[in-house]
Amino acid sequence: MPPRSKPSQPTSVEPDSAATQQPTAEPQSTRPGPRRGRKPQWTKLKPTIAHLYQDINDRLTAALEINGMGLQETFEDAINTYCDALRPPIPAEMPTDAKALTMPRDPNQPLPGTPADRPTAPPAVVRLQPNTRARLVAACHQEQMGGKAVINDALEAYLDELDLEQ
Repeated sequence: MPPRSKPSQPTSVEPDSAATQQPTAEPQSTRPGPRRGRKPQWTKLKPTIAHLYQDINDRLTAALEINGMGLQETFEDAINTYCDALRPPIPAEMPTDAKALTMPRDPNQPLPGTPADRPTAPPAVVRLQPNTRARLVAACHQEQMGGKAVINDALEAYLDELDLEQ
């Protein structure tokens, strides 16, 4: 391959009318904005899909309006209170490995096409602390129920404990 020749350098620079004008367009940025120094805190939370029964969903909505609590806070309190009440109780501090956070399916799931005994509200997603999610999974294994049943039982017991009008 023949060697490349270097382009010739001009010996004098003459002012060009186009070069003396100000540029009309702003330079494009390669980055969309400033970089974050750390991750947002909410990314530590574990998304959990809750399929609530319609009557519990209605009671929960009323309780949230009366108490002014948030959905995440209510779910956290309900699940932790439920896990404390089980015999034997679920430990307060759980390991946070991936297996401990995987929600089991209901072993007593009815066959497809079976009429539902209670109507279900549209699913809601709530973000739980990893420890609360691990306690929920442990309660599912201990009670041999799926996440839907345990979450509904926990919320129903919590709403009964709050003694709010049904």
